Amino acid sequence: MNEIDPQSGTKTSLFFLARSGWSALILPFLSMLMLSAVFPTISFWWLTPVALTPLIMAALRSSVNKKYLLYIWLLTSSYYVLNLYWLSGITVPGYIALSIYCGLFLALFFLLTHLLARINWLPIWLSAPVVFTALEYLRGHLFTGFPWFTLGVAFTGSLVVLQSASLFGASGLSFLAVMTSAVIADVVDGIANGKSPTRRATAWSGVALIILLWSAVIGYGLLQLKHPPYRRGPRVAVLQQNIPQSVKSSNSISNQKRLFNSYFKLSLQAERLHPDLIAWPETMVPGFLNPSWLAQSPAWYARGHGRRMLMMDQQFAHRLTGFAKKYHTAVLVGSSGVRFNQAGKISSMQNIAVLFTPNHGENRRYYAKRHLVPFGEYLPFKHSAPWLHHLLSYFTPFGPNGDYSLTPGSVWRHFTLHVGSRSWRFASPICYEDAMAGPARAFCRPKDGVKGADFLVVISNDGWYQSRAELLQHLQLDQLRAVENRVSVARCVNGGYCGFINPSGRIFKLVSQNGRHAFVAGVAAADMPLDNRVTVFQRGGYLFPRVMLAVAVMMVMTLLADWFIRRQKRRRTI
Repeated sequence: MNEIDPQSGTKTSLFFLARSGWSALILPFLSMLMLSAVFPTISFWWLTPVALTPLIMAALRSSVNKKYLLYIWLLTSSYYVLNLYWLSGITVPGYIALSIYCGLFLALFFLLTHLLARINWLPIWLSAPVVFTALEYLRGHLFTGFPWFTLGVAFTGSLVVLQSASLFGASGLSFLAVMTSAVIADVVDGIANGKSPTRRATAWSGVALIILLWSAVIGYGLLQLKHPPYRRGPRVAVLQQNIPQSVKSSNSISNQKRLFNSYFKLSLQAERLHPDLIAWPETMVPGFLNPSWLAQSPAWYARGHGRRMLMMDQQFAHRLTGFAKKYHTAVLVGSSGVRFNQAGKISSMQNIAVLFTPNHGENRRYYAKRHLVPFGEYLPFKHSAPWLHHLLSYFTPFGPNGDYSLTPGSVWRHFTLHVGSRSWRFASPICYEDAMAGPARAFCRPKDGVKGADFLVVISNDGWYQSRAELLQHLQLDQLRAVENRVSVARCVNGGYCGFINPSGRIFKLVSQNGRHAFVAGVAAADMPLDNRVTVFQRGGYLFPRVMLAVAVMMVMTLLADWFIRRQKRRRTI
């Protein structure tokens, strides 16, 4: 099988790569390349179902020891180093640490797949997707979670396949992709290595099952895309600028006024499109807009920066209230909130979205972000282990001398938009709350068969990252949230790809300037398509990956039991 063909000078076996010793190094590398290619900016989504095939083949065929596991971990960590490069401009230590941490989950997937194949408890095409889905769920939730590069998200490139996210979310799509990879690996391994007839029959039964599943997914997707026309909702306008974080973070009063005025001018431009709601990105109103802060009197402060800031914030609020009343248009803005203790010192700060309405501008409602970004918006162990808190501060964008920890909100607050005799409920995930499925589902969770939100307005500040890859990857996540909850999403993001996504995940309008959607300024407006459907995912949420996690735990227990039995047998023979 491994002989050299004298005429061609190459190996004649089609399965040489799977049988050679050096294939243990090459195969995992090929998987990392394909995983990198399925996400933007390359976006070869069609590679997703086969991306893990080489890695699984290596797990089936390789002799695993500590050095080889270290190689796998270095390789999987390098995958994240390569694809999270846009984070390096914010915090190099945090970027490297996060890459190593995320790589650990892929390395653990490889190890468990290898061990489960050895005990042959379940077909590899069943055990591999269960383990992968469980580990992906853990990565998305441990320490508040980092769900970036969830494998199922790559299927946003195919609206037909994406529709199944309304059933089991991204986890269901990841499961399908990994099962496909595992079936191919199992069949190739069985043919190449002369497995028993029973083993080959098991592998081909996996082929039959995966064909059936893909047929169901494609059929379901085509059926869902034939949904009757959506109801017409309110007209929403989104504003886009390209404000670098270095400018955004300036404490200068004059710079903050210029930032506000630039968006106020865009609001005047957007008003010509006759919207019912205008949205600004996250924290693009500098300062604080919570009512308790704005209600204070400047006379309480000595002349200085604090007094000027309060007067500036009150002026911002006054201008936004006046704009809403004058043009009969609601305005949703991203800002911050602050509270003081009895000693007059800041006790908490929050990341908030504030709604100014034509008739209720004085009674402003705001939503305080609940899901905070670790190392960006909060650091753990501040009071329980100060030494560890200080050590972890080196992994933040602010370093050890800056602590910008925020206080999370306590409720998933909705806004109500009134236009004449009609009204709609909407919610506004802030920053990376849309990266997790939980916040969007919490906002849209049905009550008495009625959705909690008619549509979502995502506001984010991606000015931290001057990378099209990060902007496009963030856009993908909103496509997924739209399908999971069957809601339209209006995106308002500093940096790029502001626009609109319908409940089928289709991007139907983006801010554009000379054909560019990123790092440009502009406005876009659209009528929000409304969908009454309540999805299986809205009702079940994380039930599917949690079941996979429970099954994976049982598999690990089986591995431990097998190891214990083998150990006891060896002792008896001695």
